[in-house]
Amino acid sequence: MLRSTLKMNSTSSTPSKPPPSSSKVSPKTAAKDCVAGACAGVIAKTAVAPIERVKLLMQLQFSIEKSPKNTKEGVPSRTSAWGVMKRVYREEGVLSFWRGNTPNVMTQAGTAAMNFLLMDWYKIAITPLLHWSLSLPSDRSEEKRKKRRALISSFLSGGLAGGTVLTALYPLVFARTRLAMDVGNNTIDAPRKYPAGMRDVYRTIWSADGWRGFYQGYGIALAGVVVYRALHLGGYDAVKTEILHRRGVLVKSDNFSIDRSKSDLTMTERFLAAQIVSITAGTACYPIDSIRRRLMMQAGLRSEDRLYKNSLDCVRKVFMSEGIRGFYLGIGPNLIRSFGAAVLLVSYDAFKVMM
Repeated sequence: MLRSTLKMNSTSSTPSKPPPSSSKVSPKTAAKDCVAGACAGVIAKTAVAPIERVKLLMQLQFSIEKSPKNTKEGVPSRTSAWGVMKRVYREEGVLSFWRGNTPNVMTQAGTAAMNFLLMDWYKIAITPLLHWSLSLPSDRSEEKRKKRRALISSFLSGGLAGGTVLTALYPLVFARTRLAMDVGNNTIDAPRKYPAGMRDVYRTIWSADGWRGFYQGYGIALAGVVVYRALHLGGYDAVKTEILHRRGVLVKSDNFSIDRSKSDLTMTERFLAAQIVSITAGTACYPIDSIRRRLMMQAGLRSEDRLYKNSLDCVRKVFMSEGIRGFYLGIGPNLIRSFGAAVLLVSYDAFKVMM
């Protein structure tokens, strides 16, 4: 991803000149980014799917319908992640840990491919504006301004890419959440609500709420994903840039260019950078994720059975009844799951080299 942020220039030029035409992403490069991102996303999400389901069961333990049967019975005891795992395994079997993984893989493949592709496109789109900003008066040195411009480009493009993809793939995210919370082993004693999987989810919600039901919690999710992607994708790009800068790999020119002879980061360096960024982004945005998933669980219910009127009402009620802890239910498994997010970023780089 550094190629879009840090273009190699053979000669220096004044700050007012536009970036060279070579900064455009070719169709072949775009397709390579798409496939690499999709492959990385499928592998990472499938690997951590059991941890993610445990996280969702803990995170949404107080967001089931207000009917008496769902207050205590039929819902696994979620006092700890280990307790959830043991009960799910005992009552639903080992394969149930991957329940909802089909929409999860579809979502992540599309998200990863489109995010990395759109991130590069957005970088190119905002480059003229950032390049123009170098001509404005400033007390900072030209080198510091160029470095800051590269970081801003990474964060902005990551956030814009995340917001765009969320809008297109939100119904799949919705289906994944509902299936992960579909407890039971589909027997008479423990029936499932959506035994046919995604088809039952979409049919049930469509008949109750129409297309709007698939976008419950979309507003706060959009705000959250822009922040998360800016920190996650943009942060990873920025950390790699900073490592290269401190190594002296970045050469001062019109833009930062790269000394290709020593520009490669080791796999350990890439993974550590990705892990730090994933944990930071996931923890910072976790309360937003909790709120939007609680709202997702209300789709298809009658208005009188819904726990929350909107995002603000959800924040108020969660804080009043559960305190700050209510926004961080399941944070432990989520931190472990961040390993998968780090694998995603590193796998993307690895697939791009292989292709």
